[in-house]
This record gives sequence, structure tokens and C-alpha cells, in this order.
Amino acid sequence: MAYKRIPLKPFPNGWYTVAFSHELKNGEILTRRFAGKDIVLFRTVSGALAIIEPYCPHLGGHFGTGGVVEGETIKCPFHYFCFDAKGACTSTGYGTAPSKKLQVPVWHSAEKNGFIMLWFDEKNNPPAWEIPDEDWTGWSEPVLAEYEFDSHPQETTENSVDFGHFSIVHGYTGVETLESMNTDGPYMYARYAMDRTADFVGKKRKVRSQFKANIHGLGYSLVEAEVPELGLEFRFTVMAIPTEIGKLIMRTSSRMKLMKDFSKITPLMNVLPKKLANHLILKNAAEGFAHDVKQDFVIWKKKIYIDPPILAKGDGPVAKYRLWTQQFYYADSVQPDYVPHSSPDYVPHLARI
Repeated sequence: MAYKRIPLKPFPNGWYTVAFSHELKNGEILTRRFAGKDIVLFRTVSGALAIIEPYCPHLGGHFGTGGVVEGETIKCPFHYFCFDAKGACTSTGYGTAPSKKLQVPVWHSAEKNGFIMLWFDEKNNPPAWEIPDEDWTGWSEPVLAEYEFDSHPQETTENSVDFGHFSIVHGYTGVETLESMNTDGPYMYARYAMDRTADFVGKKRKVRSQFKANIHGLGYSLVEAEVPELGLEFRFTVMAIPTEIGKLIMRTSSRMKLMKDFSKITPLMNVLPKKLANHLILKNAAEGFAHDVKQDFVIWKKKIYIDPPILAKGDGPVAKYRLWTQQFYYADSVQPDYVPHSSPDYVPHLARI
């Protein structure tokens, strides 16, 4: 299991994507895993979003098992007690006045870029920073994917600055650092360029791509990719969430800037309807992105965490990255470094908001 080979605190502070927005429609409920426990997402009839603890504070019914949304509340299946999006009990199943003490804990949440996110802080502090809302005008709808495997968010995010693996694992050539790692609090970015032989809608050619990796904490990365000679622009979002100690779900999104003229790729594409031509290009790019991610899985699933690493010229700013990641952990954290398989789950305390 991953927690035997990666001696890191399992749940870094930060924003985590728990669902794609389209998965939770008005009046619906979802149960998801985060940090070794269930969480319940619901959207009221008017569209208000809430992420709550799964158990009713009355007598412990699980909202995600038989619960329903009624108007602007979620109703517990056990005794029909209803709670609003702020966690307050608004009614009981008996028609009696609810106690003011009846409050279900609510997670800080946000919905941006088509993703539903929660804020985790081990000491229950409110969000210290936000994920930016991107402008998607002129961009395609996303191609979405989801993967589950053993690893840690710090490990997967480290790939963004591990320049050495681009050629070895992914087969890129001519890897060039355009801007080394820059940081601003919880935000980090790096820019690089590289060559690769790619299949662009049935035509193979060697192209040079430029990338900017925008990292927001350890759970959200937006990679902006350009192929200037072909007029192509893409945005790939990578969102890792620790569901259990040593286990991740990685959600990804691929989008492209919609094109009107395809001559730089091949003039033949201009014969196609623009919607179809854009679809074919995005499909090809999303498949290439998924291929790269799956190549990383082979490494992530079996590697161990070396600390301190013995670095070599060509590695990229790995040491600087690891120093930057320390801000997402408390020095006096009570989270385990290692947890035997037989030990109970670590369950973070959640304050009411």
C-alpha cells in the first residue's frame, strides 16, 4: 500500500475537487470519500450547493443513504429532520420545533471551472486562498476522466517540476526550461518547451509545444499548452484528492481553444464542419494527455519517496518544490506518517461554519 512507501502526512491542507459540476444536478445528493470518511454533497432545488458531514446530528442517520432534497433542505431518512445548506435544522419529522443545537457540520466549498471543490484545513481554519475562475469564452466543452490509484497529492504534483522524466517516461525531446519554478504563496508555476512526434488527425509530424504549469496547492493544477506552429491551444486540469490514507482519485479535464481555420494543421480539415474538426482535434489531444497520465501511473504506483533525494543536473527544481510544499502541512500535525493496514481511519475534526 502507498502509505508504507510514502512517509508524508496523508491529507495536505488545500482545495480538492470532489465532483464534476454536471454530476450533481438540482435536487440531487452524492456521497463521496475524502480523508478516510464519507462526505455528502447536495444541491437544493434552487441550485445552492452544500457539502456536509454524512450523519444527522439527531440520531445518526446517513444523509446519503435514503436522504432526499426537499426544496432548500436535505431530509434525513431516519426521522425526516431537514437541514438547510448552512447546516441548520429547519424542521423535524414530528412537526415540532427543532432544537437550535441541531446543526450538521458544513464544509467550506466552491464551484469553479465546472468543478465542485471543498476546502480542507486540519485545524479548521477558513480558506486562506482561492482557486481562480478561468475565462472559458471561446473554449470547447471539457473531455473529463477519472482515475483511482495508490499515491499522494505531493507525489503527483511533483511531476510538474521533474523536468528529467519528460524525456525518459514520456518520450519528449529537446526539453527546454523557459521559466524555472516561481512561487507566490500557495501558487507555483513553471514554463517549459519540448518536441514530440504526434498524430494530428491521421498525420504524424514532429511539433514543438510550450507548457505553463499553474499549481494551486497540491490538489489543483492547470497546464496551459500551445503548439504555435499549428495554432493550437489547450488547457489540461489535473486534480488529485486523497480519498483514504495512501489512495487518490485523480480527476482530469481537457479543453481546447476553438478554431475557425485549420490550414496550419492540414487544409483538408477546412472541408469538415468546424464543430467536427474541433472535436477530432480535442479527442486526439485528450487521448494523448490520457496516455501521458497512464505512463505516470506505472511509476507512481510502485515508486517510494526518497527524502532527501540525491539530485543530479537535469532533474529540475525538485528540492525547491519540496520546500514549497511544507506550507500545506502543520508542523504539529496529528496526522500519521505511517498507518498500519489494521489501524482505524484517521478522521479529521471538522468545525461548524
